[in-house]
Amino acid sequence: MPTPIENLPEGKKVLPAVMSTRIKKKGDNIYQFIARICANGSKQQQGIRYEFSYSPTAGMASIRITLCTAAAFDWIVAVIDVVNCFQSTMIPPEDRLVISMPPFYRKWFQEKYPDVKWEHSPSNKYVLEVINGLQGDKGIGRRWYLLLKRLLEDIGFVCCISEPSLFIYDHDGQQMILNTSTDDFLRAFNDQSLFDRLCAKMRTMFDITTKEGEKFQYLNLDIIQTEHGISYDQTDHIRRKIINKYFPPDKISESKLKAVHTPFRTDSAYEKDLAEQLPASEDELLLLEQRYGDSYGVIPGEIMHVEVCSRFELSYSIRRLAQFTHGPTEAAFASLYRVLRFLATHPHRPVMYPRRKFEGYDELRVDFDAPKFKSTHIPRLPCTIADSDHARDTLRRKSHHCVVSLLNGVIVHNRVQQQRSIALHSTHSEILGSLAATKETGYLQDIYTHIGHPPSNIFPFPIFLDNKPCIDALESNAVTTRVKHISVPIKYIHEKIAADRIKLHWIDTNLNLADSGTKPNPSPILTRHYDFLIGVRFYPPPGSKHHELLQLDTFITSPYVKLKTKTDSKAEGDPICSESPRD
Repeated sequence: MPTPIENLPEGKKVLPAVMSTRIKKKGDNIYQFIARICANGSKQQQGIRYEFSYSPTAGMASIRITLCTAAAFDWIVAVIDVVNCFQSTMIPPEDRLVISMPPFYRKWFQEKYPDVKWEHSPSNKYVLEVINGLQGDKGIGRRWYLLLKRLLEDIGFVCCISEPSLFIYDHDGQQMILNTSTDDFLRAFNDQSLFDRLCAKMRTMFDITTKEGEKFQYLNLDIIQTEHGISYDQTDHIRRKIINKYFPPDKISESKLKAVHTPFRTDSAYEKDLAEQLPASEDELLLLEQRYGDSYGVIPGEIMHVEVCSRFELSYSIRRLAQFTHGPTEAAFASLYRVLRFLATHPHRPVMYPRRKFEGYDELRVDFDAPKFKSTHIPRLPCTIADSDHARDTLRRKSHHCVVSLLNGVIVHNRVQQQRSIALHSTHSEILGSLAATKETGYLQDIYTHIGHPPSNIFPFPIFLDNKPCIDALESNAVTTRVKHISVPIKYIHEKIAADRIKLHWIDTNLNLADSGTKPNPSPILTRHYDFLIGVRFYPPPGSKHHELLQLDTFITSPYVKLKTKTDSKAEGDPICSESPRD
């Protein structure tokens, strides 16, 4: 009920009330118009009005491991959404917010409660005390997470220390993996009754909705589950947020848009342009923004979201081009536009996790002129592949390293970074990349252990590198036998090797799947690497329900790469991508 502002205790702050509006798509040509009252918490001070604002949300590695595990063990995947989760959080009286009276609230209140009399305010100013959580409060996200965590732990879930948004339930043969992202929960379970019991428990406290069946959406990921496996993609998000914005259908048709098959140019002349061009002036920057559709600060952010979630082949491009945010050049703008064209002409690249156990090996093979080829075997158990490139960036002379982790032969984690220091030589660059791979592996080992993988599956964790001098230095705990000083990265990695936490393996450079995350490779190599990583060889056959739901008829691969079909794989083992041109 509105209270006169004169009745507030001394020192009580009043936060302005703001109206937040949005349009939410609910289906084909069905939209929901939403208006929500929020608090403007920009003046809240940490330690006075709130303690912590951090609220854990599910990382993509955790989500992919959940989907891959569910596919391997033939589990069911479903989503729970809590309606108005912040409003479900009760606030202690001493911590409650006071907001100014929102527009039209007085008229609504008098129509809703005509018999209720207000206390008169001499200044005619009224405020509201909020007993529940409210968007805009900097501390409400943390409060909601702690409430949810207590609820799940009371039911029997255990929280993962390294990934606080990951919870595991394992009692009496019933198992569930739960990923939380504020009010959206992705769950994989082996017993439908466990899911139903959990929903019933949550309904006693919150208003929830569920998403089940063969196809549903979690955040902006389209997830499909059938007997062939579990897949996810962001094709709809890419079309709505990127293609329709930068290539409107009423102005540019897909048939007229010039296709590109690599997101980053591979020629040395372009590297020279990136290194030598001066930042655009103010007038030139306005013209470039008009030509390419938006400011340089906005475009990389929109691309980076899909790169982190599903489009791993963009990792190197976006890391290189993000360096020009403070001083964009014409060459950098043109390269960003090339990435947009790559997405527009290759929008559909689903990630597919097969229904098979974590047993055996997958053949990783590359064909050259017949009968020459190279091959190796990658375990279906968790493993990591890492690579570094020495000073490809001619402007800063800093190297990039790429770390990809696989489970059941399909990617579950990807990390591309520019190294902070300039590597003195290629082996130094590889050692820094190996350090990053070792750190990422420790994080993944904690997740696998929490989910319930036996220690023999993840210790020692295999890491594949293509630099033998680097492996020798890491295993011998010294750069050379003559060097007496201690190298901290080498010492750290060697301790992990000695403790049987990791084990280094050599892999041929032609077979290194992380290579395309460190440099701009040509289309045949780029496509071969990422087709293997996202599980193209496991795509469902034509005519199947999964094939229809996934709309694989629209799947586009590079015209320079011949993709073997699933029928071919029965006679030749695991299918691979060949570097020979299409027939």
